[in-house]
Amino acid sequence: MNMLVRFFIMVSLLKQQQKQQAMVHMSLELVTAPTLRDYRILPHDMGFRTHLPNYRYLSFIELNITHWLLACCYQTNRKSLRWIIAMQEMIYLKEVKFLDKMSVSSQVVGWDNKYVYFTHQFFVKNQLVAVGMTKVVLVSKQGACPPSDFNMIGEQLTDVITTWNTHQTAVKSTSS
Repeated sequence: MNMLVRFFIMVSLLKQQQKQQAMVHMSLELVTAPTLRDYRILPHDMGFRTHLPNYRYLSFIELNITHWLLACCYQTNRKSLRWIIAMQEMIYLKEVKFLDKMSVSSQVVGWDNKYVYFTHQFFVKNQLVAVGMTKVVLVSKQGACPPSDFNMIGEQLTDVITTWNTHQTAVKSTSS
């Protein structure tokens, strides 16, 4: 519940902040610029084993992607755009403990005709503690919104994204 309150407060503050900024042309550099946010690990973030549980990392990813999307929507004057996770993966390297200050960097690293791909890096005291990837589809009231609407033309897929998509296809084919 506290994360939901935190989410709505953050969205409200971001909208106010973006209204104060001048309108600029949507450039690819703006779209692919890292979204950097700091979070303090508070009691409601903790799991029963005295460290940050796996699902909380995903919550921080959602906050960062929402921040990115709000910035893009503001720049393109689109108010009703949202995003849906198509695939997500995390690699946990070290524990994050109570009251740690965690910095999360999320960045668009690729796209195709339907999806936008993000990487996420989690740092505590400048030490990498987790890495994640997220594949999202942008959606408006009219349906799926292609990444080309945000100046992401064609396809830009890294070897990691291609391998990740191949793995997803293989997993789907074995689950039938």
